[in-house]
Amino acid sequence: MILCGSELRPTTQQGVEPLVRLASESGFAGVAIGRGCLLGDVPLLIAETLRGGFVPGVVRTPMPEKVLGPSKRLPRLGAEAADERGAAIAIARQSLEMAGAAGIGLLWVDFGGVVLGSPAAEFVRLFARRQTGKNQPGTQALPDALAERRARSSQLIDACQWSLEALVAESQRYGVTLAMDLAASPWAVPSPREALELISRFGGARIGTVFDTGKLAVMRRLGLGMAPARVAAVRAAAVLVVENEAVGIEPGYLPGLGEPDTGDDGAGAGEDEVGGAVFGPKERVASAGVPVVIIGASDSSDSEVAAAMRAVARRYA
Repeated sequence: MILCGSELRPTTQQGVEPLVRLASESGFAGVAIGRGCLLGDVPLLIAETLRGGFVPGVVRTPMPEKVLGPSKRLPRLGAEAADERGAAIAIARQSLEMAGAAGIGLLWVDFGGVVLGSPAAEFVRLFARRQTGKNQPGTQALPDALAERRARSSQLIDACQWSLEALVAESQRYGVTLAMDLAASPWAVPSPREALELISRFGGARIGTVFDTGKLAVMRRLGLGMAPARVAAVRAAAVLVVENEAVGIEPGYLPGLGEPDTGDDGAGAGEDEVGGAVFGPKERVASAGVPVVIIGASDSSDSEVAAAMRAVARRYA
């Protein structure tokens, strides 16, 4: 089942009809309700999707209740502060209830970013200017971020566990599987290692990973390696695949519109960190039956979306 990501036609800009129409006309099986949507849009989008004869396959959380201002952000499920996690859990429970009531079997759980002493935005700027290599101004930016992130790993994984504990019982009651979004850099949580640890802590619970091809490209370009055994474990745990591409170290571009990804690993930073995996450009990255979401920019044309859909469909045929 291949789903049209809501990022492609945000309902906050145009309402639900353009997204449902794009999904229908491009041959998708349904929609993935997430970025570009408000919490209040979900019931209407579910209804319109079903009315159109196809399925709402996944709901992402947390989702804002109103359009956020430039200085605002959503509370994080992976925040170290309990009050922030509590606010994020309250939003996630609403999404879970709506998904469960509609028979949607997947909740795409985004734990949010991690604020480090070496800011993510500054590293992105330095990387774009090719100033993160040897003897460059940003030489230490990534190593410093990795060191701090490693030191805080236990607190961050406990924060994620705290949030999952609040959602697992209710998700099981609704028959919903929790799909954990993975970090592509030190500035997010959980890393692949941390995600596998969380799955082991909740043995028997319906929890898996989101396998994001654009993020894999970012991991490789940052040179953050992962042992083959861990690659296989993360891949086996995938309950959702996200197909997209990256430009530099920014993922989220429609397949076919990003930069070519060779699939070569960079110099590994160690298997305990986030890491890349080698997959050929035409290789499917999860087993049959796992839903696939195509995402990209909101200004992608109808023809570009349809071409991406055809290309991904061939890979998963």
